[in-house]
Amino acid sequence: MAALNVLEPASAATHRRWEAIRDPRTRIVIDENAVLLPRGDIQPLLDIAPFGHRAAGRPDAILADMPPLPDALGAAIADLAADFARVMGCDTVRVRLEGVTGNACRKVHADYTDLRLICTLAGPGTDYTLGDDPDGALLCIPTGMVALFKGHEFGPGHAACLHRSPPIEDSGERRLVLVIDTPARNAAER
Repeated sequence: MAALNVLEPASAATHRRWEAIRDPRTRIVIDENAVLLPRGDIQPLLDIAPFGHRAAGRPDAILADMPPLPDALGAAIADLAADFARVMGCDTVRVRLEGVTGNACRKVHADYTDLRLICTLAGPGTDYTLGDDPDGALLCIPTGMVALFKGHEFGPGHAACLHRSPPIEDSGERRLVLVIDTPARNAAER
């Protein structure tokens, strides 16, 4: 079993790494501090996929609106939600935890949001490109790494990050994906 290695809530190092997203030249920040969860915590969720759990609210209360989750997974979600809210300067966040068995967002696109955190907890990681060409070379974010994707509405002068869910339909693969968004869509609104 892999040991749990979650980002420390309110850590200065996490905050500094994630603050790089504010640079207009930066489309994506990939935090190489992986969220590693025991396989025994993840497997039961993969076994019931597809599913989608959603919650919105303060990071310290977000788990109250989710179904019961393994302790390690709940702690990881709460910590990441708190770090995300801190970096974005918001009091509330929206969280999605999805068990994916098909081609969720197979087309390369950028989201119509300000910033989106995506962490693939199991299965193939999210694909992305650093440029503006949706047909350009794709890179893959390793499973367990946290990525901040700039969206179309981050603010003037900022370019969005093109990405997609890896195509897994008919492959037998399953993914467990965590997504965290702000309640507001434009960073300039805060």
